[in-house]
Amino acid sequence: FDALLREAILEENAMFMAVGEMLMSSIMDDDEEDTTLIPRPMHTSRHTGYVWVHEVLHGHERRCYNTFRMHPSIFVKLRDILVERELIRDYRYVTTSEQLAMFLYAMGHGVETGAMCEHFQHSSETISYYVNHVIKPIALLRFTYIVLPSETDAVHPRIHHDDRFYPYFKDDDDPPDDPNLVVTPPDMQAGEILRTQIATQIWVNN
Repeated sequence: FDALLREAILEENAMFMAVGEMLMSSIMDDDEEDTTLIPRPMHTSRHTGYVWVHEVLHGHERRCYNTFRMHPSIFVKLRDILVERELIRDYRYVTTSEQLAMFLYAMGHGVETGAMCEHFQHSSETISYYVNHVIKPIALLRFTYIVLPSETDAVHPRIHHDDRFYPYFKDDDDPPDDPNLVVTPPDMQAGEILRTQIATQIWVNN
């Protein structure tokens, strides 16, 4: 009897072990299937970056101002200058117009990369690459188009006749290096007084 009981217990244990191995094998297979799923494409919109940039450049002028901070003709001229000087060129999936648009949109709005990915339908790596790729060519143009004024240059009429700019400088006839030029710092206590008043008002309201 003892031998039969021992044999039955061994058979039962063997059955439980077999079931356990089957369950573990099934769980491991499920995990492997989860980790080997085919990646789902993300940027699949038909309204690609090329289409969007083309619409902005050929639409209302204000759209280009709002989006790229310049007139469409200036955008095209800047792109052509960069291309003629061989500073940028078309790539298989990103045109020169898109490259310049990425740079201007990033600099003009400071938007997150995710928003730019949605606009241009490219990955964050592609967006980052081309924004940085255009920075250096733009910087090289400063030697051609940016000229610092000299001390003998007159104030530009647009500044001289604009009340938003010129009043801040019209009464200062002294040269910047004049040792007699007196600069009066603002009252350092003004900020402290304002902070005290705000704190008092908050305390009273509470």
